Amino acid sequence: MVTGLAAVTAAVWLPSFGLFLAGGMAAGAGAGVLFKGTVSTVVSLAEPRRRGEALAGLFLAAYIGLAVPVLGLGVGTLYVSQRLALLGFAAVLIAICAAVSRRLLRR
Repeated sequence: MVTGLAAVTAAVWLPSFGLFLAGGMAAGAGAGVLFKGTVSTVVSLAEPRRRGEALAGLFLAAYIGLAVPVLGLGVGTLYVSQRLALLGFAAVLIAICAAVSRRLLRR
């Protein structure tokens, strides 16, 4: 996902449509793998009678996690150029991925 985000950001600055598509596919595939892992983790941790409730909470958090960053990116474009807003968006997401992965790898 991080590689895809970097490629999409670079494609906007260069500009390169092919790199943009490849980065989008890589970021999407990475996000899909991360989501699958998250669902598997929730299913394995939840008690069988509470799995539906746990998965509903996960999907609620996932939808909020999809909407809030995109809205933030849109608001960011009101104050800075689209390129800079995308660069900041990608930097924040990469920093979050780095922080989360460090924490998960410690376990």
